[in-house]
Amino acid sequence: MNTALALGLIAGVVAFSYASSVGLRGKALHPDFYGRNVPDRVKTSPHLRAAANKLFAICGIVAAILLLAPLVWLFSDLHRDRTTWELAGLAAYVFVVVVIGGYPLEKVKTL
Repeated sequence: MNTALALGLIAGVVAFSYASSVGLRGKALHPDFYGRNVPDRVKTSPHLRAAANKLFAICGIVAAILLLAPLVWLFSDLHRDRTTWELAGLAAYVFVVVVIGGYPLEKVKTL
């Protein structure tokens, strides 16, 4: 059980790290990545494009770093069974991290 949780958290760290690298490279609004549902005014304005890429980079980095804390908690005692309350708290924490990581997807539409 703990191994599956750890693998899921590692996958989340990798996914959010990739999203932040796309933002750091300045390609977040490219149609191959996240730019399909972005308004044209955001794609054509250099200032709004830069703001969108920065938002993707910052939120991706923050989400990836926030997912490292539960990994440390899991690996501190990997062979111990987790209680239902610990798993519920972990689920709530991961939900908040996913909301933070997904924030740029909705914010870019309103820039």
